[in-house]
Amino acid sequence: MAKPGAMELIKNYKIWFLIFVILASALLMIFNGLRFGIDFEGGTMFQIHLSKPVEGMQMEEVANVIERRLNWSGLQDVRVYAAKGEFIFIVIRSTSPEEVKRIESLIAKQGHFEAIIDGQVIFTGSDLLSIDTGTNAAVIEKEQENLYKWWLPFVLSLDAGKRFRDLTFHKCEPIVQANGSLDYDCEYTYFFIDRPVDSIIICAKKTYEKDKALLLAGTTEIPEGTRIEKIVDNIGADIVIIDENSPDSYAQSLAKIAELATKKNKAIVDASLGTNFIEKIKDMNLNVKVVESKEKEPWIYTISGIRSIVRLTPSITGNKPYIERKEDAEPLTNLLITGSAKSYDEASNHRQELKIILNSGALPVSVESISTYEVSPTQGKDFLVQVALLAVIVLITVSLVIVLRYRRIVLSLAIIFTAIVEAFVTTTVTSALGQSLDIATMAGIIAAVGTGVDDQIVITDELLSGALPAKEEELSRARRVKRAFFIVIAAASTTMATMLPIIIFGQALVKIVGFAYAAIIGVLVGVLVTRPAYGEIVKYIV
Repeated sequence: MAKPGAMELIKNYKIWFLIFVILASALLMIFNGLRFGIDFEGGTMFQIHLSKPVEGMQMEEVANVIERRLNWSGLQDVRVYAAKGEFIFIVIRSTSPEEVKRIESLIAKQGHFEAIIDGQVIFTGSDLLSIDTGTNAAVIEKEQENLYKWWLPFVLSLDAGKRFRDLTFHKCEPIVQANGSLDYDCEYTYFFIDRPVDSIIICAKKTYEKDKALLLAGTTEIPEGTRIEKIVDNIGADIVIIDENSPDSYAQSLAKIAELATKKNKAIVDASLGTNFIEKIKDMNLNVKVVESKEKEPWIYTISGIRSIVRLTPSITGNKPYIERKEDAEPLTNLLITGSAKSYDEASNHRQELKIILNSGALPVSVESISTYEVSPTQGKDFLVQVALLAVIVLITVSLVIVLRYRRIVLSLAIIFTAIVEAFVTTTVTSALGQSLDIATMAGIIAAVGTGVDDQIVITDELLSGALPAKEEELSRARRVKRAFFIVIAAASTTMATMLPIIIFGQALVKIVGFAYAAIIGVLVGVLVTRPAYGEIVKYIV
């Protein structure tokens, strides 16, 4: 194979393919930009620890539910990584404390929705056919100063509608007023998210009495006249009230908790009971959650999971107009959840969070804990400058080594140019395929380019090795190119075989996955684009 001329080189399809890929990558960068990760742009990573290990389809369901919640919340550029075992990782490009707190609130909830009356489940989240659709009515209205009411319409399945009709039938009691008019005292429906039915609720007597008064008085979110006994009954959990001023009651309560601990492994404890008491509860091998009282909010309401308390109306219960038999009443499928808040924004947030949870569905397991890792945008820019500086230093160092090795400027420039092209194409393709460019991904790109330089040296050395008689030169050049590419492809295959298991099985190691993606894309760019083109270029040079 004779040495190709300049015109023959320019016409070579491998060179044109390289030019096409460079132009396509440039267009990708111009129109899409580069998608930097939280290491460079700033952001937050959430590590979610599930209450128990899950695998396979169940882990995929957990990741999908979380992703749906975050997508419904309107967040951009959210990445959810499902790991084997009991961890989920979420990466978002935001470090706003309010946003981080909102996301934690969304993902901390298992999202098991229930409507309860008299301790009986009327319907659950799985019975909802649609939420907040088909209405143009106002969903938030100002009722008075510092009081905004919100509505969330939803549609029940027919079976759930019949159950609602049956369980609420005649739940309004007629009352004749002094002036002779007829009024109704109606029951309340309690809407829960993650009702703690599987927990022991341990509350100080003083907290219980304070809660009783607050509930009767009512708050912005709680209807006036709400009875604490009703809330306890509808929670459906075992509750133990501790009288710290009575030694006998104190001892009896501990004995009762110990007995309940043989059936349940979770406890929600009033923080006002003190450290010593809480330690005794923990010694019973209970998973203890200590909850502080909020200002002007009953403690029992805080821990109950109640999202709304809605008073029934006579028209719903079959009292007005009066229907004698429940079988004659129509099933109720179009209903509303309502609530109140002190401001429009607060009302909107409450409504939106509930809507997101209902639309996304419940997690198959609960969330044990959430930890966060944040990088500020300023710190991220510093990282980017440092990595860019490192890349320049690497390029200069490699260039010097290549020039000293071959002492041929044109040949050295060909190797360096090919390495730069490979880095550029790998970076743009990696970003375009959705992988954020973080520190690990950039390290993978550098590693891939380093491997590429090694491959180019192998090709160059094969073509430069040993002078041969003219008759053997054509055959020898072809053999050496084939041998060089055999080595290159073998090395690329080894790299891909090493990296693929990390992508498939190493999702828990989020940072390493980015490295593996970049390394594989870099290897493919090298084998399919830059190595063939470099092989033609170097044949022309040598």
